[in-house]
Amino acid sequence: MILSPFMQPASSPTALVIDAKKPPMGPMLVTPNARINGHPVPLRWGHNEIPAPPGVHHIQISVPWIWEQGRAQITVDNRYHPAPPVYYASPFSSFSKGAIDHRPVKNPGLLGLLLILTPVLVLILAVVAFALFG
Repeated sequence: MILSPFMQPASSPTALVIDAKKPPMGPMLVTPNARINGHPVPLRWGHNEIPAPPGVHHIQISVPWIWEQGRAQITVDNRYHPAPPVYYASPFSSFSKGAIDHRPVKNPGLLGLLLILTPVLVLILAVVAFALFG
């Protein structure tokens, strides 16, 4: 069995810190996945410390659901000093990209979700109103 350099248990000063945030009332049973330089790394919601050797690391994060959703990517350099923390936020809808940055980010896609749900809610309210007063 070959271990990825990102799966080593020891903590190091060059560790990558990823803070993953789900949308309010988001999926509880599904956790995000990262690919760091092509190596799969499981994450959990909240604070994650991943030991990493010094270097430039390409981080891609997504959430597996019916399909891979909320994909976002960033490059981090921890060669000369500790890497800045990475903040990832999963989107409200599966049709939006995730948000990622070195500063805290908000969950994207709320407007898209509201645009999808509003006609459905209006239709339900119209049917109920027609049934009661029609």
